[in-house]
Amino acid sequence: MCRWLAYSGSPVLIKELLLDPKHSLIDQSLHARLGAETTNGDGFGIGWYGVGDTPGVFHSIEPAWNDRNLRDLAGHIRSPLVLAHIRASSGSPVQQTNCHPFRHGRWLFVHNGVIQGYEAMRRDLMLAVDPALFAAQPYDPRWWRQMQDLARHVIDMTDAREMATSLAYTLAKRAYRL
Repeated sequence: MCRWLAYSGSPVLIKELLLDPKHSLIDQSLHARLGAETTNGDGFGIGWYGVGDTPGVFHSIEPAWNDRNLRDLAGHIRSPLVLAHIRASSGSPVQQTNCHPFRHGRWLFVHNGVIQGYEAMRRDLMLAVDPALFAAQPYDPRWWRQMQDLARHVIDMTDAREMATSLAYTLAKRAYRL
């Protein structure tokens, strides 16, 4: 299963979150104590908010513990809001388009693992997506656009915490037919 980290607080160097702690996300990706696999080496990504209207992102198909660019960037980027994701593929190809976080406009999105019952609800979710959202993008459009379109129906998109909570609730309702 993938590993991820979300940080919201005072601006901090990304290395203080990903590299410096004794059991950092990078350390866990190489020496996992819990989980089906001891390593997560199928790529990674980080997203952060800083200057500019949209968040920055960096993706790589290299293992996070072996990527020099990540170490260098993490020592130079300071942010009050960071998402990091380290992949352990559940069958999808190891390629940059499958590395989270996904970015759309000013939003970042990550998920972890497989959603049980997704195939059973996929058609309904696809039909709920505004056809205008299927313009070409540099990542697989299905998942992020479905979540974004569902969020538009459920919440006011001005609060990221509300968005995450509402998405989780919507998915649980559909998966467990609540």
